[in-house]
Amino acid sequence: MPGRTVNEYVIGSSMRPEDHELEELRHTLAEREKELDALYRLATLFSRTVGDVRSVIRDTASILRTSMEHPDLVEVVITTDKHTETCSGHEVSGTSETSDEHVAERTYSIARRIRVAVRSSTHIDDREKHLITSTTELLAHLLQRKELDQVLVESTKTLQRQATELESKNVALREVLSQIEHEKKSILQDARAHVDTYIRPYLHEVAERTENDSIVRSRVQQLEASLDSLLNQDNRRLVEIAHRLSPREVEISGLIRNGLTTKEISSFLNISETTVERHRNTIRRKLNLNNSNINLTSYLRSAQ
Repeated sequence: MPGRTVNEYVIGSSMRPEDHELEELRHTLAEREKELDALYRLATLFSRTVGDVRSVIRDTASILRTSMEHPDLVEVVITTDKHTETCSGHEVSGTSETSDEHVAERTYSIARRIRVAVRSSTHIDDREKHLITSTTELLAHLLQRKELDQVLVESTKTLQRQATELESKNVALREVLSQIEHEKKSILQDARAHVDTYIRPYLHEVAERTENDSIVRSRVQQLEASLDSLLNQDNRRLVEIAHRLSPREVEISGLIRNGLTTKEISSFLNISETTVERHRNTIRRKLNLNNSNINLTSYLRSAQ
């Protein structure tokens, strides 16, 4: 049998230890480069603000498969509550035997889970398992963030819709208030016209016929002053004051507002001046004026 050549002896001989170490180092660096590349691609994918969840899961499965040492022999299955995405290598078929499998699960949001299962026809080393676990955690955080973003979007839409509805209601309310104010002015104008046409002439006639009767003349003047106050455009404060006082106190406060003195009120109502003063003090107390220097007449006139 012919002898072997020098080259055959070199080829057939075992690799030197230093060459073997160098080859292992190259292999480790290549795998580390694949891992870093996968992490970079995942970070880029997860930082996108657009894209639906399903496409993100599908792309994640593809990146994770290609980062494995033997991607053609690997199948990656990512499952969430709503989606399941599978990415298989070219040499993976339904009859392929699984020699190793690594599964990572994480919970996100409220009672939602994500499951990343990697099956391989070869051994899955620790580096790959760590990458699978890290990817699962990153994807869980992403899905939670997207759910929160969706909640924020829906909440914003709801607030915008409510703001639009509220603005529409405010516009309608302003229109109603404007209509009420218009009707109020119209009613006041009609009331003034009615008083000027049918009431004041009779009051003037009574005043002329009782010119020498000071009591009747005074009562006519008070009646005219009361009519003027009644026809004032805004008498809400007078109504509020009236609710705090008794009928007699309302009558006396009206005379005070019209400028009558205690003596004149006493004569007008045919009561003693002491009684008038007692009513004045009661009115001040009920209107919270006892501890102030506010003049009662000025206060009542300011309410007109």
